[in-house]
Amino acid sequence: MANTPKPAAPKPSAGTSSSSVNVSMAIIVIPLLFVISILIYMYVFGDGSHFEGHTNSGKPLPGDYFGQVYKGGIIVPILMTMFLTVITFVIERLLTITKAKGKGSTVNFVRKIKLSLAANNLDGAIRDCDAQKGSVANIVRAGLTRYKAVSATHDMDKDQKLESIQKDIEEASALELPMLERNLVILATIASVATLFGLLGTVLGMIRSFAALSQEGGSGAE
Repeated sequence: MANTPKPAAPKPSAGTSSSSVNVSMAIIVIPLLFVISILIYMYVFGDGSHFEGHTNSGKPLPGDYFGQVYKGGIIVPILMTMFLTVITFVIERLLTITKAKGKGSTVNFVRKIKLSLAANNLDGAIRDCDAQKGSVANIVRAGLTRYKAVSATHDMDKDQKLESIQKDIEEASALELPMLERNLVILATIASVATLFGLLGTVLGMIRSFAALSQEGGSGAE
């Protein structure tokens, strides 16, 4: 009895691997930034030079914003963590998108590809993709390479060739898009949550202000 071949294990999709990279990166970066924010809060904003009596238990010096920010409490390092996280991931996104554009201008690259294809110079167009690099060049190169392969075969009709080329372009796009979309969910989440934490800090500050006013009023009545 012949052994039936076992089905191949499914390969992890690009989106799945990108999601795991996003999660692992966030797990490392966000706690690290939180620790940095706490250190800044304690040793920079909470330095005794910003307060009366040279201790952070006293009142902030007039016009000293560091001391006033320190009195905001635990909400301050949380907001600082969100701010530093946004700055970190914005820089990461700028570097990634710049790298994805390739070495030269995308407009000039597309113009070169059109000229090479108009001259029926398929190999030249592929060389232009190799020289350009980046996400756009990788996707275009996948389509051109597949077109070169299907052009040499006579076992497929026109529709099958177009479908094969389109499939390769879609697979190349599926590999490039997760890199371009990485960390955007984190930025969008922080954009929403930071506003709520800011409102929470405002409410806590108002509660402390009213409590201080009530204590001063009570002591004055005596």
